Amino acid sequence: MPHKPWTGRSEAHREILERIGRLARRDIEILILGPSGVGKEMYARTVHAESRRAARPFVALNCGAMPGELLENELFGHVAGAFTGARPCAPGLVEEAKGGTLFFDEIDALSLRNQVKLLRFLQEREYRRLGDTRVRTADVRIVAASNADLIAATQAGTFREDLLFRIRVAPIEIPPLRERPADIDAIFEAYRGWYAAEYQLPPIVVSDAARGALAAHDWPGNVRELENCVRYLTCLELGRAVEPADLPFGHGSGHGASASAGRATAAPVVNFDDAKAAVVQEFEREAIVGALDAAAGNIAQAARSVGKPRRTFFELMRKHGVTAPRH
Repeated sequence: MPHKPWTGRSEAHREILERIGRLARRDIEILILGPSGVGKEMYARTVHAESRRAARPFVALNCGAMPGELLENELFGHVAGAFTGARPCAPGLVEEAKGGTLFFDEIDALSLRNQVKLLRFLQEREYRRLGDTRVRTADVRIVAASNADLIAATQAGTFREDLLFRIRVAPIEIPPLRERPADIDAIFEAYRGWYAAEYQLPPIVVSDAARGALAAHDWPGNVRELENCVRYLTCLELGRAVEPADLPFGHGSGHGASASAGRATAAPVVNFDDAKAAVVQEFEREAIVGALDAAAGNIAQAARSVGKPRRTFFELMRKHGVTAPRH
């Protein structure tokens, strides 16, 4: 299968693509920012496709899924005997991406120790395989992405300011899907055809009422949630038009009209631990937001006011998707 479809009809999407088209021509570092699920990697792939490096590899590294002690080996590779069990002369992602683009997703997840190593590499564009003395020169374009407020992270001491300045030569902000409703139908239609071909099933048919429900949904999971919605509806094989009750959110909750009718008369069953966890989550979020507002966005002051270390407070901000307000 080819790459997944990437489309949109909104003014925001058009402006982002125009900006990418201009920036991609030069080998400057690009930082793509936006909430989880908006498609930051797809925009990074667009940067690569529009650049002079398009014929060379695009290599992605998810920093959030990489154990800290393995970063150097993953990036730079190793020679035989570099460590116990090291297989002979394994190149790293920097060599794999030679001539192309190296994409650091969730770059905010790197430990401070690994941020120093990455900063040194970005400054010198030189590296050694683990266990090797030979210095190699890197030929890659760097694109990074984050769903965190990196300025707030520098204030909290969890992200190096010098690294932020190094990777944020050209920042690109991707708004959430709810702020570009014109893209919803375009993306839905693109994935409708994609998953019909993927599963060798007829494309789903959607009623006007269901399209209205799709347009009205706020899509907290952004494009990823919309993609999964289309995937789910395709696999249902309803044999009829999709109705609002079939949608995996709202009144449908993914169970269809009969399940909705059943819930109208049956009392909900609540798991005590789940309910308690939900209350704690809501309390944490409200406390963080309130402290930040009272401190005019000063993270250190907000952390002190609730009796939390600054780093712990920032981790709670990340957990709940809270950013420091600008005053």
